[in-house]
Amino acid sequence: MNEAKYFYLNFIKKEGIARDVFTFYFDRVKRRSVGKLNFLAGQYVHIYLPVINEKSRGNSRMFTIASSPLEKDYISIVTKKGNSIFKKALFNLKPKTSVKFYGPSGSLVIDEAKKSSYVFLAPGIGITPFRSIIKYVSQKDLNIPIVLFASFSKKEEVLFSTELTSISKTYPNIKIVYALNRINEELIKKYVRNINKHLYYIVGPALAIADLEEVVSGMGVESWKIFLEDFEGY
Repeated sequence: MNEAKYFYLNFIKKEGIARDVFTFYFDRVKRRSVGKLNFLAGQYVHIYLPVINEKSRGNSRMFTIASSPLEKDYISIVTKKGNSIFKKALFNLKPKTSVKFYGPSGSLVIDEAKKSSYVFLAPGIGITPFRSIIKYVSQKDLNIPIVLFASFSKKEEVLFSTELTSISKTYPNIKIVYALNRINEELIKKYVRNINKHLYYIVGPALAIADLEEVVSGMGVESWKIFLEDFEGY
C-alpha cells in the first residue's frame, strides 16, 4: 500500500457523463506534493474545500478515484450534483484552482500476485472504483477474472457502459452486466459459476450494499470473501 499524505492538485475541468453526474479531473503533472502521487486501483482520497457553515462534518469528503493509476496525466472522481455546501463549492471550482487532497486510502484493491477471481457488485455510483480497477486490469493485460454487475434505476443514469462494454469485448476474462433493476441472486447465478469460488466486492450507498451483502451471503458465500465499502452521504 502507498502511504497516505497531503498533496495539492490543480482542478482541470468537469464533464457531465449521465443525468446529474459529473467527472472531475485534477492535474497529476503540475502537482504540489512530496514525491510521486501513487495509488492503487480502487482506492480513495479525501478532498478539502474552504467551505463555511459545515462545522458538523468539516471541510473534507471522501471520493473514490475513478481513473486508473496508469492514466498518468490526471486523477478523476465521479459524483452527483447536490445541494450541500460542500457539493456547491466543488461544482463551482474554477480551472487551475489548487485543491488539497489526502490519501490514497482504502483496501478495496486487487492482488495481482494471487490467482483470485472477483465479482463486483455496484448499485449506482458505486461503480466508480470498479471503473478504475477494470481499466487498470485491461491496460496491464492482467489475466484476472472479473464479473461486474452494475445496477441503475434509469437508462439516463447508467455510467461507463460504452467504455466498459468495449473493454469486455477485448478481454474475455472481464464480463460486464448492466441492469435497470436490483441485482439479485438469479442475475448473479446467470453469469457466475462456482459461486463460492470468488471474492465479492460490494460498493455503494449503505442500504444498498447491506441488501446485496444479504443476497451474497444467502447464496452460501463465506463472510471472509465478502468486502464492503459504503459511500457516505454529503
